[in-house]
Amino acid sequence: MHLFYYLFFLEILIAVAAYTNVTEYVFMPVKQRTVQYLSDHRQEIYLMVALGVMLFFHAFRDPLSLVDTPEYYSACGEARLMSWGDVISKGYVELKTETGFALLLKLIVDVFRSPQMLFIITSAFMFFVLYDSIRRYSTIYWFSVLVFMVDSFAQSLFILRGFMALFVFLLSFPFILKRQILPFLLLSILAFSIHMTSIVLIPVYFLYGIKNAKYLALLLVSGLVIVVLGFELILPLIVENLLSNYTYYLLAAEEYEGGNWKMPALLSFILIFRIMVMREHFFEEGINRLCSIALIFAIALYVAGMGFGLINRIALYFSNLTFLILPNTVQYLRSSTLQFVVCLVYILFSGFFFLNSASDVLWMDYQLIKI
Repeated sequence: MHLFYYLFFLEILIAVAAYTNVTEYVFMPVKQRTVQYLSDHRQEIYLMVALGVMLFFHAFRDPLSLVDTPEYYSACGEARLMSWGDVISKGYVELKTETGFALLLKLIVDVFRSPQMLFIITSAFMFFVLYDSIRRYSTIYWFSVLVFMVDSFAQSLFILRGFMALFVFLLSFPFILKRQILPFLLLSILAFSIHMTSIVLIPVYFLYGIKNAKYLALLLVSGLVIVVLGFELILPLIVENLLSNYTYYLLAAEEYEGGNWKMPALLSFILIFRIMVMREHFFEEGINRLCSIALIFAIALYVAGMGFGLINRIALYFSNLTFLILPNTVQYLRSSTLQFVVCLVYILFSGFFFLNSASDVLWMDYQLIKI
């Protein structure tokens, strides 16, 4: 049985155990004070356990069992033989990665002498930021965890630099919300040094600063139209002149990297649902506005990038925020029962595709390292 099945059902069992009386029955022989502590800190403990299990499946993956990760594995060996000066000056060409990530490769292989530590350390970073983001911005912890699992976990196994840049972007959320541009720009530079395409994240800071909801909506819609109509002409020029390492994406077929109608259709449905449920709260200051902007960005990029692998990769920066967007939306349903039903339907719907994707060539051979 594919590891996705084990992970999916294990995460479901953890969520059920955490949010029912099962835990209390299990710990009944223990002191009442312990039971009370578990009850009082149920959500935090659940979050640590659930993400800890997912971290294990992520950090100890066999890099040779997936696509892309064997290249990072080989790059570790190459970086070990290079001087720090060569990594800075030639890393982009010889290691085929941006300078920031090349330096990370060099540091890890020099200190730990093991390529596997690259995947352990990057996974630990990702899940620490994921834990912090859910605690800060989600009102339904279990839904956020399960949405990340079914929507993003599989891709995060091999789209290493893209997800590293995404999680650096997540670290910038407090600075976007507090309008602190200097730390935001520093984090943006860090993300850019990991993956150049993360430059598309910078406009989010300035769009968030527009307080007039109608003007913001008009600007986003206008931008959507411009992007859709003009990207096919502009994209080759951008890639050939600025992103030379990504030219192979221009030749990608429509199916490659998910360049089809399914993702924009799903995100459009979520957008319509979000507008209907949230109404005047859609562009409300705070995480609401940030999630709404990210959702519209994702749809614009997927529509504009139909058939372009690179644009679909860029859209992942925004579409992989569903673990925050969906709980942030569902909380505005008045009935807690309806909230639960909507959450359950989405997990079952996306979970079906998550489990069905186990046969995908990108991760069909996914396995853990052999110790």
